[in-house]
Amino acid sequence: MANTGRRARNRAARHKQITEAASAILSEEGIAALTMQEVADRVDCAVGTIYTYFNSKSALLAALQMDAIRVLADSHEAAASAWEERFEAMDVDPQVAAVTRMFALTKLLLSWPELQPREFDFLQVLITTQEEVISMEDAVTVIPQALTLFAEGRVLIDAAVDLGVFDCDPDRPGDDGRGRTVRWMAATEGSVLVAQAGASVADIDPDAWNRFNVGLRNVADLMMAWGASRELIEAATSALDDLEAADKLLPAAI
Repeated sequence: MANTGRRARNRAARHKQITEAASAILSEEGIAALTMQEVADRVDCAVGTIYTYFNSKSALLAALQMDAIRVLADSHEAAASAWEERFEAMDVDPQVAAVTRMFALTKLLLSWPELQPREFDFLQVLITTQEEVISMEDAVTVIPQALTLFAEGRVLIDAAVDLGVFDCDPDRPGDDGRGRTVRWMAATEGSVLVAQAGASVADIDPDAWNRFNVGLRNVADLMMAWGASRELIEAATSALDDLEAADKLLPAAI
């Protein structure tokens, strides 16, 4: 029994060593440089050993993607807990809190390049890589984890509808909770890409190219289009500032 436990611990340690080495290669050299041989060289073992843990590069990438999503989800969980504590302590109006949560999650997503740079960069690489690097068979193992993270946004939108913050027209195509969440995520991700693209000219008008300004304004526009009043948006903006001033907006790096 002792030998079995030791073997399990050794295998878990080697698994972690392999994924950390692969993650480092991706961060330093990009996805094209990630090969099973390169990982083996990094951890000083035979390439055949790597295949006893992951049967393909696709399987290794899927494992890395799951790890990255898990870290980002934990980051959100830690942040959301602090938001709720602050809302309760300050007796924030439920409608204001509903909008503030959406702003706060947007700010968190936009902060991941600094808070969780490796995980964020890895997911960005996968999003922007045109070739299919993860097989459908391996992607199936990642989808539940990814949907859990996506669902956090959907929950906030549905809660805002229930509180009367947003209008709801179930007969309008693409305007259900899922469609709105996709547009919210697209507006946020697009803000990151636009800021990166405009980095070389950002000194001309820093405010216009700042990803936080672009992202939060995009989300404010979306929420007003869905029925939120300008007064509610302004109250939520003040509550967001309060979270930041109280050091309750962003978690420490996970």
